[in-house]
Amino acid sequence: MRHAYLPLALLALLPFHAAAGTPLQDALAARADGPLYMFDVIIQNSDTDAMLRVDPSRPEGERLTVISPPEKDWTDDFRKLVDKMDADTDGDIWCQGFGENIPDDAALVSETPTTATYTFKPQKGAKPDDLDDVYKYLTGKVVVAKDDPAILSVEMVSEKPFRPLPVAKIKTFKLNFDCSRAPDGRTHIARINVDINGSAMMKDFSESERQTITNLKPLPESGMGTK
Repeated sequence: MRHAYLPLALLALLPFHAAAGTPLQDALAARADGPLYMFDVIIQNSDTDAMLRVDPSRPEGERLTVISPPEKDWTDDFRKLVDKMDADTDGDIWCQGFGENIPDDAALVSETPTTATYTFKPQKGAKPDDLDDVYKYLTGKVVVAKDDPAILSVEMVSEKPFRPLPVAKIKTFKLNFDCSRAPDGRTHIARINVDINGSAMMKDFSESERQTITNLKPLPESGMGTK
């Protein structure tokens, strides 16, 4: 479900293997099971300032509630985003899921007593992703905690302009995921920042979006599943 929280320009979240025994491998091998959580998603961009509530315990198609804005103020793009998120929402907001896009040759570039930072070239995951054709242009960075292994942040940036389509040129691309601890100790996506500048059909464009996942509340009787 992580890809449900990207803006319409991306509509994908990026999942992340490394040599055994490294802080990165320890983070990816950390406990994945835990209770389901209800949570809020705040979306902010040039056209939208919205809050959504997600309850993954409800039936598919009924898990998303728009707190604001009122429906009479929805734009077409916002309605598409709501429909997309409503179809994809299953409660998977966990940063450990960033594991399948990190290749085994991820390189340790810096280390502190509490964290380790790796760079990597993103690889495609097991499932199709709207960024599959863009990964080859990006460089990734992941920061992991050492004492209580977990992914703390993930960054993907373009180091030079690229053309995802013949009629479009991306001049700069930056995608950040910041993670926070849930009440059970796992790290979840807390903030998503996306900044894209480029041109398409002879017109320049600049897009920025901020999403915040907050107000996590464990759902009663959800057990200790993998969500």
